[in-house]
Amino acid sequence: LGPLHTQYDGQGNAYTSLYIESAVAKWKLPPWTPEQRADLNKAVLDKIAVHYNIGHLVIGGSDTKQPYGQYLVAMNKLSKGRHLSVGPSQPEDSELIDISGAKMQPLYETFSEPEPHFAQILKADAIKPIEVYPKAENTDANAVWDAKDTGVTRTGNVVEVKMIAIRSHFAPDRIDAQVGDELVIHVTNVEQTPDMIHGLGIVEQDVNVVIDPGETKTIRLKMTKPGVFPFYCTDFCSA
Repeated sequence: LGPLHTQYDGQGNAYTSLYIESAVAKWKLPPWTPEQRADLNKAVLDKIAVHYNIGHLVIGGSDTKQPYGQYLVAMNKLSKGRHLSVGPSQPEDSELIDISGAKMQPLYETFSEPEPHFAQILKADAIKPIEVYPKAENTDANAVWDAKDTGVTRTGNVVEVKMIAIRSHFAPDRIDAQVGDELVIHVTNVEQTPDMIHGLGIVEQDVNVVIDPGETKTIRLKMTKPGVFPFYCTDFCSA
């Protein structure tokens, strides 16, 4: 009951999520036998319960000409207490199912962000991301790469900062501004080593940004009250 989404295994079978029934149905694609054609229930080869109210499901490569997945992930819309209570915002339940045999077999479940939606499973070698933003490709006019090029300048009531972040230091490490000023901070993570992200947080200013290696980000804020507001590293600050 309640069919929503269908995926394919490349072996002549389809798998349909059944929202109301909280199940996945495996059924044979045409051509059907005369008996199956007369009663399509007989084209249903297997059914497995999931937990609970499945929406989308995904099989590796199902949306390509040559599906290669031997596994199915049921992306369920409700978990209904299958996990430790974490408050009003509840994770949902996703289940890994082995579809390599005649009968589907549950393998594993995990809890994901609400609401799990349309997804793809690819072979790992199909994804070739960069791991740092190359310095040579950073075209931000406000990027600086050396402490000697950093600084603070004032134009009227606008205070502009060109800053670098590097293990484990910000330069400049002091910024002077007045109430009523607009503070603009351009911060460049000058690292070129993978995973060397840096975060910049400013106390009482609702600022916390993460800058990936080789990336420049700009922060703008209005100085509305007097005081001393420390800024500090919030992501990978060495030890």
